[in-house]
Amino acid sequence: MDGYIYLDSPTVSTPHAALKIKKERVYLRDLNSTNGTYIVGNDGLVMVGEGGYVKPNQPIMIGEVNCTIQGLIAIAGVYYAPDKDMLDQETEEIEIPILKPVKKTETD
Repeated sequence: MDGYIYLDSPTVSTPHAALKIKKERVYLRDLNSTNGTYIVGNDGLVMVGEGGYVKPNQPIMIGEVNCTIQGLIAIAGVYYAPDKDMLDQETEEIEIPILKPVKKTETD
């Protein structure tokens, strides 16, 4: 389903985190997940918590899943390339939830 990022891992919560895209900026925040959302830096892992702006090529961890912001946006089916003429205009915000897929169970 477009607009959602599903990560099938036992360390990913439902919901886990969210990306918000507005103009040329991407904001990542944790949604009180069990296993946390982290930015991977030179000094190790930094917990995201309430959130902050991240670079598109920023390595992050959702639970124990290693990924980048660009990779997550590609999973969601959202392709974002700001038009130079639009940078001074108000644009829509896109919020993309990051969550574990709910598995359907078969019943008789």
